[in-house]
Amino acid sequence: MRSTNRQNKKKPFKLIGLIILFSIILIGATAFAINLAQGNDEAADSNGETQTVEESESEESDNSEIEENNEEVDDTAEEIEEETFIDIRISAVGDVMGHLSQVNSAYVPETDTYDFTSVFEDVTPYISEADLAIANLETTLAGSRLPYSGYPMFNTPDSIVDALDQAGFDTIITTNNHSLDTGFDGVNRTVEVIEEKGLDPVGTYASEPDSRVLIKDVQGIKVAILAYTEHLNGVDAAFSPEQVNAQINLISEERIVSDIEEAKASEPDLIISFMHWGDEYQREPNEFQTNYAEFLTREGVDIIFGSHPHVIQGAEFLEVDGNESVVAYSLGNFVSNQRTETLGEERAATEDGVIFNVDVQKNEQTGETTIQGVDYTPTWVYRHMYEGDSEYTYRILPVESALDSGEFNETYQNRLRRSLEETNSRLNIEESSEE
Repeated sequence: MRSTNRQNKKKPFKLIGLIILFSIILIGATAFAINLAQGNDEAADSNGETQTVEESESEESDNSEIEENNEEVDDTAEEIEEETFIDIRISAVGDVMGHLSQVNSAYVPETDTYDFTSVFEDVTPYISEADLAIANLETTLAGSRLPYSGYPMFNTPDSIVDALDQAGFDTIITTNNHSLDTGFDGVNRTVEVIEEKGLDPVGTYASEPDSRVLIKDVQGIKVAILAYTEHLNGVDAAFSPEQVNAQINLISEERIVSDIEEAKASEPDLIISFMHWGDEYQREPNEFQTNYAEFLTREGVDIIFGSHPHVIQGAEFLEVDGNESVVAYSLGNFVSNQRTETLGEERAATEDGVIFNVDVQKNEQTGETTIQGVDYTPTWVYRHMYEGDSEYTYRILPVESALDSGEFNETYQNRLRRSLEETNSRLNIEESSEE
């Protein structure tokens, strides 16, 4: 605002009058201003109260919308938080055999007992990590009423099951080409011993069962387990077909379809089939194996484990008519006396085995169960006679950790390296994960 300065040159009496008049005007203006200010204040107060109510109502409306939005966000967050998963690991191994030299090595003269525990000590940490651990017991438990024996008619002390139990196995496959080695008395007692020791046998039965499907709750995932053998070494010819089929699961489409239908009726999350099939010592699956793998996949089996060839065969993911599976055609020998020293250099692969792992996940909200991935731990059967001993020492070695340990001499290290290379060349399946 611009300022101006003026000088007044009027006479004195006029100045006094002007002063008086100015004073009156000033007093009146002041009073008017005071009244006007009071009125404005009252109006402001009144308007202020009205605005406060309106603003309050608006704020309450806004707050309500915010709260509703927050509730929706909270509900969404709660839904996300409630989506939970169950993860389990399933591990399987191949043939657990009982050659006579293995039985003799387990004998403890001080107590007149047999102890196989040390055979499995090196792999126990790997097996015990599994939520479900499966092994194929390729011998019978007929008891001491018969001499303990190895090939061709196997009969092994009961304590082999104790060792498997201590190693972490919980499910034992009992149907294979040696199931009838000690007759049906051996079949019956093998099942009874395994059950008495708290493990689950699959594939043979002490009497004709109501169900041939083993259902297990594995950490909240419902798993159905089936097991079959291709043949019984011809020993079954000495018995009636009715008895054989009543107590031993033989591979046939009719039998398998019936069992899978029964399994599905219980609404499992996963179906596993353990197949004793193929040709001994052959490194590739034959047509019988591949055809049945496709058949099993088509019928809804999710995981297929194989044994019998005594060597490792390949593994793959299959998709048949919209159904998917993972199949390991042969897991090799987990422990046996088959090796270069007994079968020759051309049979070196009989020393190799594998712990085959399948990671499974279930969405607890949707019920969807998926195979998240597979991996494996190569194993090798160590056999050595120490100075002063009359029997061999057997150990199942995890190959890579054994190589890193520095415990073994150059000869054994070379055999371990051969085993590792051979196993990796066979099991070249890539890890798979489903999202």
